[in-house]
Amino acid sequence: MAISLDRSIVGVEFDRTVCEPVTETEIRTYSAISGDPLPPSPGGGALVAAPTFVVSVRGKKFMPPKLPNLGAAGFDAGKDIEFGEPIHPGDVLTVVSTVHDVYEKTGRSGTMAFLVLRAVITNQRGDQVAVIDQKMMFR
Repeated sequence: MAISLDRSIVGVEFDRTVCEPVTETEIRTYSAISGDPLPPSPGGGALVAAPTFVVSVRGKKFMPPKLPNLGAAGFDAGKDIEFGEPIHPGDVLTVVSTVHDVYEKTGRSGTMAFLVLRAVITNQRGDQVAVIDQKMMFR
């Protein structure tokens, strides 16, 4: 099957979601379920979320509405996360999702197409909390 990549979708924003304020319960629940301990609060101050809490933050749309012909079967090919400012209860996070890259690789089993979706997460002060690059592989 031929895979056709349309690079015109690179850089296109497909979702912008302003989330509800983060709660202390969400932070504590994530820590308990994930096993990722809560980091010490700076100077014994307010509760701080574990850095990996950002993977629980979601936009309303996971995939762009118009995708190139990447094939029917896709799967998660990994994430790269750049951590920024810590998350505290009460923070209002905004997720802006774009298509960061599309590319092909040829392996033993044939040609594979990769779609990289980037989510930039900021808080209510405009501080960058995280950049998450989600890779999807299609055959």
